[in-house]
Amino acid sequence: MNANTRTALTVSASLGAAIALAACQLAVPHDVMGNFEVTYADNVRVYINDELVAEVTPGEKASIEYNGTTFDVSAVCGDDGTDCPSETYSHLVAVDQPWGPDYNLLNFVNLDTEGGVLGQRMGGTLADDSTFSMLSGLAVGGNDLCAAVGVGTVTGSFSADDQAVENGVITFGWAGGCDVGDGVGVSLRLETDYTATRVGDFDISSVTADDPIDEQGDPVDPQQPDDSHQVTGFDPGY
Repeated sequence: MNANTRTALTVSASLGAAIALAACQLAVPHDVMGNFEVTYADNVRVYINDELVAEVTPGEKASIEYNGTTFDVSAVCGDDGTDCPSETYSHLVAVDQPWGPDYNLLNFVNLDTEGGVLGQRMGGTLADDSTFSMLSGLAVGGNDLCAAVGVGTVTGSFSADDQAVENGVITFGWAGGCDVGDGVGVSLRLETDYTATRVGDFDISSVTADDPIDEQGDPVDPQQPDDSHQVTGFDPGY
């Protein structure tokens, strides 16, 4: 993570272009806990006002022309080139279900010793179709083009055998206030595709992990699950 251009904050906003949050209930228990290695595609898609204007290769000093004005993607991604969003997200995570498989709450715990904050959590939810949305734990600071703080999301879907994550997208977006093309106020969004492969059982013993959180980034008690997140018809026994 490039500390000069973004900060590791807990955020609770969503992007209009991101995949919608999963439903609050699951029909059947779904156990996806484990440790996963993340691999990023060699791409960054650039959207302005929800229009795809370019797809560039990470690491390039890519220049993009929009409404007669040229700007460098590196002005957003940092001095090392167009490496975000992927440079900000972990390459090794533990997928945790703080309330167990009978509830749809997910946490991702960063296990990457070379990127991000060790033990930091992201919170999100899992849907019956195995898709998930992680909306807390990422933020994007101001930069040369966008003064406002941006929002990060991580979405994807677990494979049928829960051994991999497919159709993954990590997104950074600024809802407005970006000085691109015809003036201040446009929205800007960057997307990178990723996949992940299960490399072992759930194990966070190598880090001092943050306490579990919900999808809004608020602390939760693993011993006191929220019934609104439980499997439909599940009897918690109390």
